[in-house]
Amino acid sequence: MDRIRTVSTISAAFLLIFVWVAQSGVINYRLSGEMADFSDIHFGLTYQISPDGNYVVYVADQQTDQAYELYSAPITGDSPPVRISGLLPSGTSIQAYQISPDSTRVVYRAAQDSLDVYELYSVPIVGGVATKLNPELVTDGDTGMFAISADSQRVVYVADQDTEGVAELYSVPIQGGNTTKLNPTLPNNKDVGMFKLSPNGSQVVYLADQETDGVWELFSVPITGGTPTKLNGVLVNGGDVDQNFAISNDSNWVVYYADQQVDEVWELYSVSLTGGVQYKINGTLVSEGDVSEYFLISPDSQRVVYRGDQAVNGVYELYSAPIDGGTAIKLNGAIVEHGDVDHFDISPDSNRVVYIADQQTDGLNELYTVPITGGSVYKLNAPIVSGGKVHWFYISPDSQWVVYRASQDTLHVWEIYSVPISGGTPTKLNGELVSGGNVGDFPISPNSKRVAYRADQEADEKWELFSVPIGGGEETKLNDTLVSGGIVEFDFKFTPDSKRVVYIADQLKDDKYELFASYIETRLYLPLVIN
Repeated sequence: MDRIRTVSTISAAFLLIFVWVAQSGVINYRLSGEMADFSDIHFGLTYQISPDGNYVVYVADQQTDQAYELYSAPITGDSPPVRISGLLPSGTSIQAYQISPDSTRVVYRAAQDSLDVYELYSVPIVGGVATKLNPELVTDGDTGMFAISADSQRVVYVADQDTEGVAELYSVPIQGGNTTKLNPTLPNNKDVGMFKLSPNGSQVVYLADQETDGVWELFSVPITGGTPTKLNGVLVNGGDVDQNFAISNDSNWVVYYADQQVDEVWELYSVSLTGGVQYKINGTLVSEGDVSEYFLISPDSQRVVYRGDQAVNGVYELYSAPIDGGTAIKLNGAIVEHGDVDHFDISPDSNRVVYIADQQTDGLNELYTVPITGGSVYKLNAPIVSGGKVHWFYISPDSQWVVYRASQDTLHVWEIYSVPISGGTPTKLNGELVSGGNVGDFPISPNSKRVAYRADQEADEKWELFSVPIGGGEETKLNDTLVSGGIVEFDFKFTPDSKRVVYIADQLKDDKYELFASYIETRLYLPLVIN
């Protein structure tokens, strides 16, 4: 997409200079290249943009009908996509894939060498020879979930590699080599379940009924192998650790959800990543009270925010507590009878919590903001039409804005608004909608300057893609003219540099879904003649 930015021509009569002026424009182009009539982008395996923003990786049956293989395309569209997986027979598909954090390789799972035997492969993102990562599997063995370490050096995966039907945990260099089993050898009927990698890439935390069949507990082990350490405390008879556990961004803490002390009473605990004393995060629960399985660790790794019917059974409220134990503080304001806190999120700077709740009127979900350590609660939305509500929101990466979707002005008409995170007057972002029109999803750009949104803004059920400044202003259509019956699908993303939006649409032929990008050009050259 690079262009020559200035051109000058000198003659006896005049000087012609192309100058840079402020003027909006969109350059729209296809990323998936020429596709056969039978070809489509795979919807179940969404495309991914490399962390460095240079490539898009996607799954499509681009060469053989119903053989969904893996492709890589440069984000600029300057050259055609390259198939990076091995050839697959018709009727099969890549099952899962991930791009390494350093953007150099792609790891994928597929039945590439043997039908119905799903194995793990690593390949350069630009294409090349794919290396199988797992050794030969036992009869009827398969690989399962996998993850790449933050330093892009290793891949951790689950497989019944040594004993059919027994899922165990392994680590292997991303370019191939010797595999290391991370858990002790498990007998029949025991398994490793969920696992997560620490952000610093040093440890693997995993869930397994390693010690007692059917009793799920939490363990930590170095990513290169070693002796696992149990993280949870002694479980009451019938107790388990849930699969909803999280590791703090500083890689020091694990927060887990368990009925550790009373069977079927689910609470939150924290423990050092390498083991030690467990701290209960939530306060004392009322009779029959519980903590919800939905909780978040603040980005600065200092606090945990959670929902629970801690004070009144059946009334879920919002609390914040230090990650290393301490007093839990209620964040929400007084809640009406039958009210609840619903969805919530923490700002990237860890200063505020934004949440949706029917706090003032039962059944009326509205949007609120509060400091993470407690304090004054402010409503963010404007007055809502009778029967309307706030549906969803996103916090901008710079922690300055909240963008939310609501039927705020007109019943059953969903629109998007932005408002400063600490409170202020909301601004409607979308353009005027036709009768029956609505706004769908609405991601915020990484630089926090723009919002992309999908809406049937100009014609009912004709879903198109638009972009608008986050503080409000003129919207820009991102997709090119759609063929009759064509729409932009719900899956669209900004590139890391915020300059492009990638999306799937049947833009050129109805029901033929391809991958496109829109480059948001905010400045264009115009000629200036000097006599």
